[in-house]
Amino acid sequence: VAQSGWFAARPSGTENIYKLYAESLRGPEHLAAIVEQAQEIVSRSLAGK
Repeated sequence: VAQSGWFAARPSGTENIYKLYAESLRGPEHLAAIVEQAQEIVSRSLAGK
């Protein structure tokens, strides 16, 4: 999914959340897939899995 797109995540400096940035060069459906997979990756990383 990351082909033709990217994501970056960083912790918020003021809240107990993370911010996710993503871009797709293919369109909105591809962007949604990137965001979904990025959220899974970040959640697993924060859970220590």
